[in-house]
Amino acid sequence: MTSDSAHTPSESIREDDGPKRSCLVCGDIASGFHYGVASCEACKAFFKRTIQGNIEYTCPAANDCEINKRRRKACQACRFHKCLRVGMLKEGVRLDRVRGGRQKYRRTTESPFLHQMPVKKVSLEDNKLLKSLMSCEPESLYALSDIPVSETEFLTISTLADLYDRELVSTIGWAKQIPGFSELALNDQMRLLQSTWGEILTLGLAYRSMPAHAHTLHFAPDFPLDEKQARECNATELFTQVLGVVERLEQCSINKEEFLLLKALVLTNSDVRLQDNQALHRLRTNILQSLHDAVASIRLRDSVVQMQSLLLCLPSLRAADAALRRYWLSVRHQGSVHMNKLFVEMLESHMR
Repeated sequence: MTSDSAHTPSESIREDDGPKRSCLVCGDIASGFHYGVASCEACKAFFKRTIQGNIEYTCPAANDCEINKRRRKACQACRFHKCLRVGMLKEGVRLDRVRGGRQKYRRTTESPFLHQMPVKKVSLEDNKLLKSLMSCEPESLYALSDIPVSETEFLTISTLADLYDRELVSTIGWAKQIPGFSELALNDQMRLLQSTWGEILTLGLAYRSMPAHAHTLHFAPDFPLDEKQARECNATELFTQVLGVVERLEQCSINKEEFLLLKALVLTNSDVRLQDNQALHRLRTNILQSLHDAVASIRLRDSVVQMQSLLLCLPSLRAADAALRRYWLSVRHQGSVHMNKLFVEMLESHMR
């Protein structure tokens, strides 16, 4: 048995069969899925070394260095930021050491994050953050359109743009009710929302669209979209990526409580630079703790595996977010569909 057989899903998943994948960080041949992302051994080791050493890098240029196979060692700061941008999970790196400083990969499903969590059990009824999230969860939005989605491409895209805009308004209101979020500086609140809104909306869309075998995305209770309709709107990539998230959630058998806490975690799962990163760290840790408590209460026997499975949904969400932004920027560029000001501002914020 090779050493890789001892890795848990949060560390490495090898793919010895099938077509070769490319490392999402540098483009080299990927040796498997490491920390939730297809990556090569070099980038896997770099990410692990950075997290375990708590190393901070500084870019000598403008924080936009090109990272490829030949130049991946040229700028460690930009390489690390790209690792995070493509979805590598800090929580997947094991921090436990054995004598001599070498890393020990235990043949268990224990995760470093879970290892740090207190063993005291907290019931769902006593989970304060969960109770807050249940009370502030927005109500379902409706398309409010009598026009069948299959009638024209233009009307379908217009309705989708309106739904995204209204859901953005709803999401901003939701975020401000999450305990601890409003304590962040206003600029930090906005930067987090600008960074993660696409993932938040995609997670909600995917949760509404289970089961995956239906191959239909429920943008609203009265506005389902199937693969044929997505193709007619040139949204095949977006449709496929979101369906991948649906499949991930289904594999987890995610329930309502886990969904609510995972959505709050997504809000804080950003590598964007803030005025007070420590405040964000405290908020994220509190949400992770509440998610751990809820999972431990719901999943009596397999809570550790479930926690890892939920965290491994994050790279899929990030990939879907990239597809979402590409699609709507293309629609915006074409100029054939009206898009409200808030939607456009949030969509273009990452380009500034």
